[in-house]
Amino acid sequence: MDEVVPSTLQRLRAADIIHAAGLAAASLGQEYCRLGLVHASRRQGARLSGIVNVQHAPPDNEALATQEAGQIEHSASEQRRYPVEVEVLAAGSWKITCGCRTAPSTPCSHAAALLYRWLDNPLSFSTALPTIPEPAAAELASFEHEDSVSSGAGGAKSGNQDPPSPRRERPLARAKHIALIRGPMPLGSVTDILALLPLNELRSIAREYEAPTSGLNKQQLADAILEAFKRPDVVRRVVGTLEKSQRQLLAALVLAGGSLTDDDLRGLFERFSLGYANQLQAMLNTLQKKGLLFRTNLHGSSQQRLGFSGSLLDVGLGWYVPPEVRGALHITFPITPFDMDAADQRGTSAPLVQEAKGHSLLADLLLVARALDGYRLEYDNDEEEASATLPPSDLLSTVRAAGPLPTDGSVAIPAPARQPSSSLLAVVQDIVPRSPAFLRFAIRLLRLSDILYKDESGTAHLRVLSNAAQLLLGLERGEVARDLYSLWLMQPSYDELFELQEHGLRLRCRTTSLHHSALRPGELALENSEAKQTLLALLAQAPLDQWINFSAFARFIYRLTPLFLQRRQRQFPSPHWWLEQEEGRPLRPAQVNDWLRAEGRYLAQLLQGPLRWLGLSDVALSADGKLQAFRLTSWAGALFAGIVPLEPAAPGVPDERPMLEVSDAGNILISCSPAAWATIELVESFAEVAGIDGDRLRYRPAPGSLGEALNRGQHPSALIELLRAQAGSEALPGSPRARLVAQLERWQASYGQVRLYTGVTLLETADTLVMRELSTTTSLDEQVVRPLHATLAILKKPGAGALIEDLKRRGQVPLLHEEAYGTE
Repeated sequence: MDEVVPSTLQRLRAADIIHAAGLAAASLGQEYCRLGLVHASRRQGARLSGIVNVQHAPPDNEALATQEAGQIEHSASEQRRYPVEVEVLAAGSWKITCGCRTAPSTPCSHAAALLYRWLDNPLSFSTALPTIPEPAAAELASFEHEDSVSSGAGGAKSGNQDPPSPRRERPLARAKHIALIRGPMPLGSVTDILALLPLNELRSIAREYEAPTSGLNKQQLADAILEAFKRPDVVRRVVGTLEKSQRQLLAALVLAGGSLTDDDLRGLFERFSLGYANQLQAMLNTLQKKGLLFRTNLHGSSQQRLGFSGSLLDVGLGWYVPPEVRGALHITFPITPFDMDAADQRGTSAPLVQEAKGHSLLADLLLVARALDGYRLEYDNDEEEASATLPPSDLLSTVRAAGPLPTDGSVAIPAPARQPSSSLLAVVQDIVPRSPAFLRFAIRLLRLSDILYKDESGTAHLRVLSNAAQLLLGLERGEVARDLYSLWLMQPSYDELFELQEHGLRLRCRTTSLHHSALRPGELALENSEAKQTLLALLAQAPLDQWINFSAFARFIYRLTPLFLQRRQRQFPSPHWWLEQEEGRPLRPAQVNDWLRAEGRYLAQLLQGPLRWLGLSDVALSADGKLQAFRLTSWAGALFAGIVPLEPAAPGVPDERPMLEVSDAGNILISCSPAAWATIELVESFAEVAGIDGDRLRYRPAPGSLGEALNRGQHPSALIELLRAQAGSEALPGSPRARLVAQLERWQASYGQVRLYTGVTLLETADTLVMRELSTTTSLDEQVVRPLHATLAILKKPGAGALIEDLKRRGQVPLLHEEAYGTE
């Protein structure tokens, strides 16, 4: 019975929340919902439950007071989790339980956030047993673990190593494969929709599917129709009775996501030229009579909540294709093949093919991370420093128009938060010669996964996880690639939108009367995130390993969903942000030429950039760099399905350079590739990470790292044998490899013969007689940790002071050396 949504929840509106909780609490609750702070949402009957995770949030009264001033001020030392449960008994009668201990009948901001979450996306409320939500799981994975460092006698320790960072052993946070956003959804299931239809319509639909109708009531007819929906052959037979234009309209509806509002459906009908305007209603009636399409109330789960009125929260009436019908039809994405071998009629050169990177992206990420390890953060100007410290959701809300005040009521949108500075890009580009666009993409992925993080223990530096090579090149690199793809796809950001400015487009937004940005915090990032998910959902239906004409593909996307990039802006009388090619002339998505300059350029940039770098698409470019065709790889099929991608085939031409080399300085250089992971794993056990050298990883053998490996029970014999086996001509006496092998053998032979003690208290006497006298007359034997010589011993630090006082009382004043030496 939990599958049936109670009528009290179906009739719930935003006005009810405002009336019961008040405008202030409802406003704050809506903000919590918009920022995605409601987790573990669950429904049992009319009872909703969830967790509102408010990070760094002040008490509600403080937040309400500051929100009236235009923003919410956050305390830097608090983090609160509020379990909340709301049971809707009747209209205006609720039973509330919340961790903030409010009255059971008075909704607080956390209860309002849970109710707004229900209005925003009722399908996100699970009816199964509660599990740990994804944000909570990520939070559990983010606990910092400090490495235990043993000190004392007998412990070998390098004196020049930095203390280990508490985040170095943190694993990559795994992100689940999340379903892509596909548009507005109905408030109820197909069962609820059928229950609202009159008896004569149910009988008509049942006859179309040859289901029995005599003597059956409404519930039995609905059950019979649902059973017919579960038979794909019956559904396809009914679809086969449609006319060509009706089948085309149904196919377009399925490709568009299966649910559309009246305005969207009308625009879709006109752009595909499926008939005259007066024929649309007749087609819809035919599809509706056959049960292939239903008119029902849709809920804008992918629409941003812009106000408190129910008309904005609910999309309203729309058209919905049942999921059983969509699954039975198996409609493929129509494409126009691109012939790579055909001679060009204009006599131009053949297209330039750029293949996807696949696993090479992981190797490039490791090179970028090692190049930035230890980089001291410096910013070109105050704006870049502010953008690196502010979270993405707070950046646009604090930006004022720089320079002269705008006269047209608009301002240029600033760079996204945590965008790498120009000086940082210049440094890493000198070491890793890649394009600036790829380096920004790589640094963003490394920061999202916390492989590269900011160490704030002293002067701000960038640090790399100690197990970064294992994550990116190890045996689980396929899972890591899938997780990085999920992080890039689901993390809100407007980096792809901002990079359109490199192609001559201007990203502008409207300003308020105080010359602040009219964009709400995170609005543009969510817009861009939903645009990526929409395009990836469509690309997932295209065939693999087949060259697709990009121009035809882009025009089909225009006919199907022209507003995929500015879908939210339809809720405003005038858009909050826009793209323009000339000052004062916004590009309009409804016009195909403007769409190709903006949305078309965005689509091409996505295929040429992130999707190719992630290994999803190969591209074919013309001589002037324009995208002509693309091809989805098998890697894309795996990532679209949320499974671990397969290992790519080995390249046809092997690398002529040896996998492992020894430089003249005694450093070990290893090719940065998954094929070399076994060698990298072995070398990392005995050598220190020392950056990169071109496209190779550099390691520095040192006594400290070798001693730590020996303390762990590892022996360098395997490394020595590896160096000898791959020596070849470098095995000559005096070669760098031969010197390194000899040095490792000396270090191994001398291990345990020399001990270094630092930070200890030593007692030294003139001769053995004095030592025996002190042992007899004082408590020296109780304070000795380890005797080193007949006249030299290591003492406990607390007991050394007591021994000194005992000697002073006996009239024996010892000679003290308090200078700190590196070794004693």
